[in-house]
Amino acid sequence: MDITQLLTPVQTEMREFEPAFEQVLHSDISLAEQVIRYVAGRKGKRLRPLLVFLSARLHGGTTPKTLQASVIVELLHTATLIHDDVVDESTLRRGSPTVNHLWNNKISVLIGDFLFSRTLTALVGFKDHEALAIISDAANRITEGELIQIEHDHDYEMGEDIYFDLVSKKTAALFSASCSLGAWSVAGEHDARQKMELFGENLGIAFQIKDDLLDYVGETAKLGKPTGNDIRENKVTLPLIHALARAENSRRKTILDLLESGVDEASIQKVVSFVNEHGGVDYSTRIAKEYSDKACAILQTYPESETKTSLKKLVEFAINREL
Repeated sequence: MDITQLLTPVQTEMREFEPAFEQVLHSDISLAEQVIRYVAGRKGKRLRPLLVFLSARLHGGTTPKTLQASVIVELLHTATLIHDDVVDESTLRRGSPTVNHLWNNKISVLIGDFLFSRTLTALVGFKDHEALAIISDAANRITEGELIQIEHDHDYEMGEDIYFDLVSKKTAALFSASCSLGAWSVAGEHDARQKMELFGENLGIAFQIKDDLLDYVGETAKLGKPTGNDIRENKVTLPLIHALARAENSRRKTILDLLESGVDEASIQKVVSFVNEHGGVDYSTRIAKEYSDKACAILQTYPESETKTSLKKLVEFAINREL
């Protein structure tokens, strides 16, 4: 499914988003402007602004606050990506060199901080405690998620409970905040925000599980990064957690020894085969579907509309995408 198929109810809003986002990014400092222009040029899917707009439309329409909210969530998302690449020592994102690879870690950290400061400045414009609480909570959860991931680096004993806590904080938090802000920008009622918050949480978890699955079943050319990257970076995700839990002790020990000794390309293929043989891919696919079903169940409480259809298709995209 092409994500552009989901834009129909909010095409106007998505067109308005780009210049608004670029305006907030502008800096008079030439180095910052150079790096920011590079970052802005790699647009990605713009899923979080899309969720803000669709969530607002689901509750009646969009307002100037909706556009502001879409810019804020994308600022926060972009900042976290830049910092992530530094932490993970990544050289590619979406098929292009990362900021830390083209410049250096010092510049990357400062540009990430620059984007965080622009997020705070944009938030001031709301003059609303609820909006501030939504974004502050998301930023706090994302940071906690990063710390959990670092804490459990090389932790091949990590259980599903820790994995889901990490995913909920690192990925689902901003999906949840995007949907909650969309509803807040129009409706403002606590019940509407709470429903969309839960929708975004379930969608975000399903999205991240699929992302982890693509590391085992995706194609490098489509992903814009090498497959098996999580294995290279010692990230323990759901497919591997499940496979290790199901394997007999001798097989499990062989794979753990392989992982702990440092992996090469041949080793990565052995780990991928192990995960497939022990049901890690099938299990994770089923769990992603369970979370996407929870998200769709929340949408069922709303009357039929073009916007509702787009949100349902977005859920389908989250678990069926190839990149």
